[in-house]
Amino acid sequence: MLFNTIPFLIFFTIVYFIYWNIGKRFKYDFLILAGAAFYYYYSPIFLLHFLVVICINYFFYYQIYNGNKSLFVKLAVIFNLLNLGFFKYFYFFTGVLNDITGSLFFKDASEGRWIHITLPLAISFYSFQMIACAVDTYRNKESEELLSFKKYLLFVLFFPVLIAGPIMRKKDFFPNLDREVPQKDDIYKACFLMMSGLIKKILLADPVASIINPVFANPNEYTAFSLFMGGILYTIQVYADFSGLTDMARSVAFFLGFQIPENFYAPFFSTSGRELWKKWHVTLSFWLMEYIYFPLGGNRAGEMRTYLNLIITMTLGGFWHGADYTFVVWGFYWGSLLCIEKYLEEKKGLPLTPEKSFPLKVLKALIVYVLFSISALMFRSNNTSSMIDLFFGLFTNSPDYLSGLLAVNGGEWMIQGLSLVQSEKPFQMNTVKSYESVAYMYIAFLLFHYIQYKPESLDKFKKHSFTLAIACGVITIFLLTTLSHDGDSFIYTTF
Repeated sequence: MLFNTIPFLIFFTIVYFIYWNIGKRFKYDFLILAGAAFYYYYSPIFLLHFLVVICINYFFYYQIYNGNKSLFVKLAVIFNLLNLGFFKYFYFFTGVLNDITGSLFFKDASEGRWIHITLPLAISFYSFQMIACAVDTYRNKESEELLSFKKYLLFVLFFPVLIAGPIMRKKDFFPNLDREVPQKDDIYKACFLMMSGLIKKILLADPVASIINPVFANPNEYTAFSLFMGGILYTIQVYADFSGLTDMARSVAFFLGFQIPENFYAPFFSTSGRELWKKWHVTLSFWLMEYIYFPLGGNRAGEMRTYLNLIITMTLGGFWHGADYTFVVWGFYWGSLLCIEKYLEEKKGLPLTPEKSFPLKVLKALIVYVLFSISALMFRSNNTSSMIDLFFGLFTNSPDYLSGLLAVNGGEWMIQGLSLVQSEKPFQMNTVKSYESVAYMYIAFLLFHYIQYKPESLDKFKKHSFTLAIACGVITIFLLTTLSHDGDSFIYTTF
């Protein structure tokens, strides 16, 4: 039940009406039931699994809170990682064992021939959320009070974040529970966020996907420039798709009186890799820093250990995204880039991040964008073989690559024959089309970035919120009905 579907519209209309028309003491119970119903729509069996996981985690949390810290925080982390590992990484690890041993037993398992495992909805996000809760309690925040089971259940089952986060912490969530009536400003924010999310997803991400999907499906058939543009355009797609999903999640939460964290702060205006990862998927970046990088020692254990900690953290962050070598390589790539950046700035004293010159800031932001787009080729590759083809093709796939291969192998007569009956040169590599449409999408991409970069720029329109909400709503509906494409599901729902 995705936010941009009719079933969710019906579901949320009912939830919204009931939520704001029942007594305060029933709101907890109703939101828990709404979260359970939302998850039940996805899978009744996995709802039962989810509830069992929550109960076990609450037991660990309760024991940690009451002083049994060391043992139960370890059990909480191990349990959640095992639960995540089985569903998300079973085929990956059996594939690794098959690669190492060549055993038919592991090959059958990795290809799902004798066991079929379906990934539960939001397992990556709720696993990290409950690990964070256990570790924060272990670290003994003095101001905390024990959460009742009902509060804990609501914290994990809150349905706006069940699809793909943001990854919430207790302090993000519980201050929102005391509101008794909807706030006018929250309703306006919710409306604008929903419109923003729909436009990003349906009018940016989905059209870009339709352009580049053929490139990633058959990288050997496209020119090197088209492969490079595949990475450039996929960066637009993944930003618009995930940022749009976050906007919709925050919108739904605002409608219910909850302020949940933003996940994006104009990441591609960043002038360094370090800044990029403070502004892209912010809640995951914070989680990786807080619960992996710092426990490994952070930057307190010497220079070489700091570099190693960065690489381990980013590699594990890549592995979190998907059970394939491509994601491991993607994470290692970014860990290595951050290490190089840190070494050049701190050890060699090179000023890599411009502070005053606007042209240099633009140039550096473009470099960071290109570096991200190169990594996008790894992230988007269908498998390891496809990733190798993509990067090999960046250096070999000239427009005449196919005809050159034919000529070398005695097929020149075929090329000459076909050239007599068609106007275009035969056996030319395919190229990405629709650059005019992409230019418009890139302008919209920059506009959304500017709004995230300078949110205060919208403050002057607040007094016209009602009129703007109506006008923008009508325009959005018109654009969606006239320009929408057949879209893919949200990218991050698969993680």
